[in-house]
Order: sequence, then C-alpha cells, then structure tokens
Amino acid sequence: MSTLVQDIRYALRQMRLSPGFTLIAILTLAIGIGATTGIFTLIHSIMLKSLPVAEPSQLFRIGDRDVCCTVGWEEDDWSLFSYPLVQRLAEAAPEFEEVTAFQANTDAVGARSSLKDSAARPLRMEYVDGHYFHVLGISPYAGRLLQLSDDQRTAQPVVVMSYSAFQQYYASDPSLIGSTFII
Repeated sequence: MSTLVQDIRYALRQMRLSPGFTLIAILTLAIGIGATTGIFTLIHSIMLKSLPVAEPSQLFRIGDRDVCCTVGWEEDDWSLFSYPLVQRLAEAAPEFEEVTAFQANTDAVGARSSLKDSAARPLRMEYVDGHYFHVLGISPYAGRLLQLSDDQRTAQPVVVMSYSAFQQYYASDPSLIGSTFII
C-alpha cells in the first residue's frame, strides 16, 4: 500500500475521532473556496474579460482625459470632440483603419412604441455615429444597425435598441422592428 493511501486512511480516522473539528475545518474550506470563487468571478468580469466585440485588441480610445464614460462628472465638464473634428481625425490619421464617435449618456429617455398604447419606458441612451457598430464588429439581432448614410443632416432619425431592452421591455415583439418610436 502506498503512503498516500495510508495518509488518507489516517486522516479519515482522525476526523472520525473529533467531529467538531472536522465540521469546522470543512465549513472553513467551503467558505474560503466560495469567497475565492466569488472574488475571481468579479475580477474576471471587470478586469480580465475582453469586450464583446470582434477585435478588442485593435480598439483605442482617443480623448483629452483619462476618464471616459463614467458617472459623476461635473455638469458641463465633458471630454468630447465635435463631429467635424472626428471626421478630420479620420481623414488625417491613416494609421487607424476606421474612426467612430460616441457619447455615453447616463440619462434615461422615455421611449414609447407608436404601435402599442403603452406608457413610455425609461431607457438609457448613447449617441453614436454610422461607423460605430461596424468598428465594433457587431451584427444586428434583427432589423438594421446605423449606417454612414444615417450621419447626414437630411437622414431620418434612427434608433437601435439593445437586445436586452428588446427582450425585457418589449417581449421580443417582432412587429417593433422598423416601427416608429416616440422618444
């Protein structure tokens, strides 16, 4: 018989002789393993997991501050570029395959479908340009995403709804795709 098997038998005999100590040891291990798993899950989702886009290693954020897209900025203290400046940057920087612009907004807007007689629902919004979804390599679940032609002043307003809002607030109703929303 190997020494490992002998050691395991000895440990089991000792645990049988002191059940209180055995219970406390097992509970301590369970709590330690559970806490470690929870902390790792949190760190993985926040720091280690890459963005859910096609090529996250090729994305760069350009701005005049180190903070981006966070809650708690002072009023009128925004780190934004004008859209003409973003267009000039795209033209003058051949190092970048594509340039997109977005403005994260923590405000909620009221959105109501014109197809249903329902109350407006508070939804978070973000302003993006016609390159945004293409740069991130995102495909639509249904309908279409923004296109370059939507960046023109004469273009009709277009809204892209997130898949989670489509499911949660509108029960994945396919009649909403292509319909009019009042915002």
